[in-house]
Amino acid sequence: MKICIERSDRMGDMILTLPIIQGIKEKNPNASIDVVASKKNLKICQLSNLIDKTYEKTNNYSAFKKLIKSVCDEKYDYYFSFSPGWFGLFLGYYSKSKFKSALILKSRYKSNILSKFWQIIFSKIFFSQSKVVNRFKSLRENQDIHQTKAMMEVILNSGISLDKNHQSNFSFTNAFTIKKDKKVCVIHLSSKWINKYYQEDNFLELLKALEKKNLSIYLTSDETTKSKFHKIFSLYSSADKTTELINNEKPILLCDNFDFENWTSLLNQANYTITPESGCTHIASLTSSKLCVIYDADNSPKSIMHEYAPWNKEYLALETNDIDLNIKLLNFVN
Repeated sequence: MKICIERSDRMGDMILTLPIIQGIKEKNPNASIDVVASKKNLKICQLSNLIDKTYEKTNNYSAFKKLIKSVCDEKYDYYFSFSPGWFGLFLGYYSKSKFKSALILKSRYKSNILSKFWQIIFSKIFFSQSKVVNRFKSLRENQDIHQTKAMMEVILNSGISLDKNHQSNFSFTNAFTIKKDKKVCVIHLSSKWINKYYQEDNFLELLKALEKKNLSIYLTSDETTKSKFHKIFSLYSSADKTTELINNEKPILLCDNFDFENWTSLLNQANYTITPESGCTHIASLTSSKLCVIYDADNSPKSIMHEYAPWNKEYLALETNDIDLNIKLLNFVN
């Protein structure tokens, strides 16, 4: 049985798809599973020993034609389009797979009959089956629409058996080993920290209080960090080499511009991870780290929790408008 899964969006979405792949392999050990990935989540696919082949999404027309040919040549038995947008639907249309399925998610923010209207029509005509989730309605009826469960339903409805309760056995290999004479707390500095409820000065107060807990604190960054954390970058030293982490004596160290391997190695060794809802949430969910996720209070936080909660991972969920946010974060690391 040959399966192609299109998951060409964010890193967290790919991580939420790993239990699907694991579940299929558990019930169908001889199945071959290939994935069409984005540049952002390609590294996750390449680290999984359950994925046989990975294709990278491209918006270049000539490269897209080559991708279509590669997918057609494989003669897949099943093709699954799990990412939003037209890319996965068009690729499925041209794939010549025997059975094509699509997962289409309507708006979570408002009831709109036109939401994804043309994608739904296209999938109904050219795909073997399509599952349409009216997220606005489902969330108001308190239905479980977690991404992983929705994908599982699509797989099962296609006639493929899978283990529904399986947690992905994905694990990271550490590129280095940090000193652990103290407990390690990793805090991800996404711009999502800074909003009308919480400012950089609030974050500095949190760091000063955390310093008193005798922790090794590592601040990781992304492309949004420097635009919001000007004081942090002027106050704390930045690690330019992994040797500085291995021999680190500083209570707080900035880990700026780390590549994927070094970033995941650090998260993999943390006792605590604190992060706004982001790809870091799902990377940390694959580790043994105790996890706290902070949700944007102005962006339908309960909906995001329902849909994108770390799969089978206990975690503390907080919101940006919580006036006791720092107190709860300090209690989290006890």
